[in-house]
This record gives sequence, C-alpha cells and structure tokens, in this order.
Amino acid sequence: MLGLSDEVRVVVELWSTADAKLELTDEEAETFFEPSGPAPTHFDDRRGFHRFYLRSKGILKRGDTTLGVYTTDISRQGIGFLSPWQLLPKERLSLLMPNGTEYEFRISRCLRVRPGCYACGALFTATPARRPAN
Repeated sequence: MLGLSDEVRVVVELWSTADAKLELTDEEAETFFEPSGPAPTHFDDRRGFHRFYLRSKGILKRGDTTLGVYTTDISRQGIGFLSPWQLLPKERLSLLMPNGTEYEFRISRCLRVRPGCYACGALFTATPARRPAN
C-alpha cells in the first residue's frame, strides 16, 4: 500500500488544528463522496462552463483563521464548497486542497443549509498554484 503524500498529510494536520470544521451529518456522510464525473445540468442553467463533482476535504484560509471545508464541485470559473461559517459575498479567500493545489477566489454566494453548514460558491481570481513539496 502506498503511503500518503506530503500534501495530503499537510491537509490532514491542518484539518485537525482548524479553528472550525464542518461536521457532516450521518446521512450526509453516507452519500457525500459517492458522486463523481460531470454534474447534471438544468434546463435553465446559465453557467459559462460545465461543473464536475469534486468531493474532498479542504482547508479554507480566511486571514489568520483556518476552516475545515468540504468541496462539492468545480468548473473552469469557480468552485463550490460547504463551510462551517457564513461567508460574505466578495470576500477573497484561498483554499488548500489535498493534492497541494491552492485556489484563490472571491465568494459569490453563501446559503445556509442547516445550522453550522453553509453552501458557498466562489469565482477564481488567480491561476491555481501548487505548493512546493517539503
């Protein structure tokens, strides 16, 4: 069995020390990681690019605060994720993924799903950067 890469270990360590983490309910945890591939489109979809499921943990950086989030989908223009905190439109944040990619983006929407869970959408503001391996 292959060991975890350094990038995955970094996210696991940051997840355990995050200021707040999203906790999935038992129902959500059962089905959250199942979808993969292209996301379905809707008849009135006005998106510029097709979305693809991206189900993963991530570390959201908001100033000096780190939040443990779950990504839901990604496209060429943006990313969707579930956050434990409400985020405000036009906030600029960055998201570290387990593969070492760090995305910079601007929040475009944030809707409350349930207490302690917000569905957020964001538009990329810069080209994703890979963190150098230690």
